[in-house]
Amino acid sequence: MEYSAILLNTPRLITIKEINEKKTNWDKKQSDSDFTEIIYIQQGCVEFVYENKPFIVQGGDLIILHPFSPIERKPYTDESFKAIYVNMSNLHINGNDKGWFTNSNNFPIIHLQEEKMEINNYLNIILREYRTQHAGYQDVISSILQAAIIKITRLLKNSDHQSVSSICFDVKKYIEENFRQELTLNHLANLVYVSPYHLAHIFKEEVGKPPIQYLIQCRIEEAKRLLKHSNLSVKEIAAMIGYENPNYFNLLFKKVTGTPPGKYRKSEISSKREVSQSLEPSMFVGRHLINAITVE
Repeated sequence: MEYSAILLNTPRLITIKEINEKKTNWDKKQSDSDFTEIIYIQQGCVEFVYENKPFIVQGGDLIILHPFSPIERKPYTDESFKAIYVNMSNLHINGNDKGWFTNSNNFPIIHLQEEKMEINNYLNIILREYRTQHAGYQDVISSILQAAIIKITRLLKNSDHQSVSSICFDVKKYIEENFRQELTLNHLANLVYVSPYHLAHIFKEEVGKPPIQYLIQCRIEEAKRLLKHSNLSVKEIAAMIGYENPNYFNLLFKKVTGTPPGKYRKSEISSKREVSQSLEPSMFVGRHLINAITVE
């Protein structure tokens, strides 16, 4: 079996520390040219701005800052926010530019699932060794840091970490096929292995509205179709599209369309009658011409 090294150099730890909301000890406009940085969000949430675009991340998210990354952490009110910040040099992964985990220009965020505990353990061991500096601590740090880097590299190559367009397409399609069910933002985010905050942001940017607003749009469009083409009561239609409370459905329908469901149905029926009546003379003329041609 042919052996292919992942690391072409031995990475060197510059610093590792805990960051939190109460103690603002990590803020920068741009990553240094020689350093690669990792921020693992242990709990809470925080907003970062990358190339003038905001990204809200939460517990379990891993952020990678390549050299020259234009990154800024914005003040946030979540007092539970806690993260581990790692700064390293001499990173060179096989097939990538020096200092880069991936050659993609996208802002790399990995939304960890079952890997949370493993990555958290790696970083906590490095943090403890860095603080205590017992005999041989440099060797322990080097070994664990390399293991963490290899794990992160594998995750980035994993096809489960989809592009923004792919994530939004899958969620949009799922909503369109399952809008009659009770869907929450958490449920939709879990389907594509991202945080609810991240999904809400990228979906709105890609589709034009947040996932739950898109869900409401799909339900109201189906309600309009049923009001026009069925004899079902407003209460029955509300239940069919996922609203057990017909009063809430009435209010929501009016808010979206500007008209209550009952009035919308009457208006559509009236419009159909007007169209039907306007067609009757031409239909009569058509029949008359056909009869005349037949007689001749």
